[in-house]
Amino acid sequence: MAKHKTRQGSPMHITPSFDLFSKSKQLVLDNLNILWPFFLLQLLFLMNNWLTNPASVHGTNRVGYDITGHSVGIASPTFPNYSWSLFLGIGFFAIIWIVVSIIFQIMLQRAQLDIIEGKKSSFSHLWATVKELGWRMVGLYLLTGLYILIGLILIIPGIIMFRRYFLAPYVMLDRKCSIKEAMERSAAISKPYSGYIWGVIGVMVLISLLGIIPFIGSLVAFVVGALYSLAPALRYQELKKLS
Repeated sequence: MAKHKTRQGSPMHITPSFDLFSKSKQLVLDNLNILWPFFLLQLLFLMNNWLTNPASVHGTNRVGYDITGHSVGIASPTFPNYSWSLFLGIGFFAIIWIVVSIIFQIMLQRAQLDIIEGKKSSFSHLWATVKELGWRMVGLYLLTGLYILIGLILIIPGIIMFRRYFLAPYVMLDRKCSIKEAMERSAAISKPYSGYIWGVIGVMVLISLLGIIPFIGSLVAFVVGALYSLAPALRYQELKKLS
């Protein structure tokens, strides 16, 4: 790994994963005008978790909830609120929610690339990306997810697949390439620097663990995660230059 260590400020320098937080935070704060709708959608998802798990709001959760809203301890709900789960969890509304989430994910990752490259972004530009690459991006999400899921049956291969294809969405958005090329390119540029990929993933996992804090854990994890959200795109930019 010594050969990858370069002086700070060098074009070949790779930023430690924790140090990416300050870079990401500043870029996020400087570009809230374009990022706020994506954070709002994530916040709505978080609020839905609170509504469907009222114990996390009323303080009767004995251990806490993680960032996805799943209990990590013994919960004792104070009142039933299953109508919201029924409303958002099945049928037509679930389909709408999935479609909107995918569209926003594509737009968010395109916006992240624009921001770190210093480009002027707009919602019309982001929507044009969805129209141009939307189906390819959906195919990429599904295929990489399938590879990782199958790999996780054997545990180690799934972990390797997660690292290999972590940057694939950014590759496709950047190069407007095929699904196969995006996956191969992501694997190629991440392999020599796998530790730096795992570093970003590790920080993201640590942030999600803030969700186990009673009462406010999920909200804290949401805010910190939003401030660190540009880290994967920043890592892609660094490894792209090195490759």
